[in-house]
Amino acid sequence: MWPPFSNKAVPAVPSAVEPRALRAPRPLAVAYFLFFAALGALMLAVSSLSPPPQANPLIGVELKLSQGQTPNVEQAASHNSRSLAGHLISDPTLLEDSPLGPLPVIARDGRTPMRSFGGHIAGNDKEPRIAIVILGLNVGVTSTKAALANLPAAITLGLSPFGSEAQNVVDRAREAGHEILVEVPMEPFDFPESDPGPHALLVAASAEENLKRLQWSISRVTGFVGVTNLLGGRFLGEQNAIEPVLHETARRGLLFFDDGANASSLALTGARHVKAPIATGTFALDAIQTRDAVDKKLLELEAEARRNGSAIGVGSVYPITMSRVAEWARSVESRGFALVPISALATVPLQETATTSDARR
Repeated sequence: MWPPFSNKAVPAVPSAVEPRALRAPRPLAVAYFLFFAALGALMLAVSSLSPPPQANPLIGVELKLSQGQTPNVEQAASHNSRSLAGHLISDPTLLEDSPLGPLPVIARDGRTPMRSFGGHIAGNDKEPRIAIVILGLNVGVTSTKAALANLPAAITLGLSPFGSEAQNVVDRAREAGHEILVEVPMEPFDFPESDPGPHALLVAASAEENLKRLQWSISRVTGFVGVTNLLGGRFLGEQNAIEPVLHETARRGLLFFDDGANASSLALTGARHVKAPIATGTFALDAIQTRDAVDKKLLELEAEARRNGSAIGVGSVYPITMSRVAEWARSVESRGFALVPISALATVPLQETATTSDARR
């Protein structure tokens, strides 16, 4: 606390007293100053004679790596892929998120779903190639189980995207080595008497609406190589309707399989215009569902493959079809044929030249 005020007069500072800064230095202070100055000079001299500290080479390397390298996001994403028995089912680099679900895309390094989810291609280029596509999986439990249990891996399976078990069916099929096609419902000739459902592609719908419906179907599952028509007699015959669909499948790295049931289909023409991979069924194997009829068609398929180098048979998950195809497949290679998945026969059609067009007129 401050001292109490006093009425006593404060004595004046004598004028003879010198300010502190002007007083002469004391001898002891001068001695201390000289001592520490000499000590500082000695330490500076010693440090100048010592070698400079060496940089830590590990620190330099670490900084260089952290500044010069960027993480490979695509490689890291591939570590999150999912496979069963060595067969790929899902890969984040081949998918994009959408409000509907995961959609297939071409990876940044150029890999496509058609190749990445494709099956083993046996044989060689000199052997006639035969592909068999069996449609109708995920419609009936019994027929689906029979197909997965009895058909060899080289048989391609078509799957309905409806129902909660669709991905589980794909998983089991991929585990067994099959290629998968998603069956996309399309407008038939007798629409609306035959109604493929609320997500069907329709001739009267806009291209944008049809692409949304296509994306709904292909967002139900992962692990497939392409799509195929479910019905679609009328839709496939309208070039303005089918071409945007083919452009979309090509853009996403998928193949399109035309089951060949509609002779007036313009899918091949549309694929040529938009440069989309496509394969077309040669004929149905089970229009008549008897043992003899199916066996006869399989022999005709072999003859077609010998003439043209390849052929594609199409069937459904009928018990007789699966039984005869499984039996036939056991010995087909011994007769000089290569049984291959559908991706082996999917190609981008060659562009027509003026000479070719003139020759057809």
